[in-house]
Amino acid sequence: ENVRCGGALLSAVIGGKLSEGINFGDELGRAVVVVGLPFPNPADPEIQHVRNYIAANVQDSYAAEYLEDLCMKAVNQTI
Repeated sequence: ENVRCGGALLSAVIGGKLSEGINFGDELGRAVVVVGLPFPNPADPEIQHVRNYIAANVQDSYAAEYLEDLCMKAVNQTI
């Protein structure tokens, strides 16, 4: 009977030091679980400025999608 014992759990924060550049081969790193999404703070003055620019110069609906786009970019870079 071939029984495997042991294992490990690696925890990291999206955007932290472990967010890019690690490759796990073979049976290592079998799953990725994202708990909570890293949405930026909509009250941040820089975010507000960019959203106002998008709403005024591009399209108002794109300004609403901007926060989600930043969040998904961070998640995709991590995974």
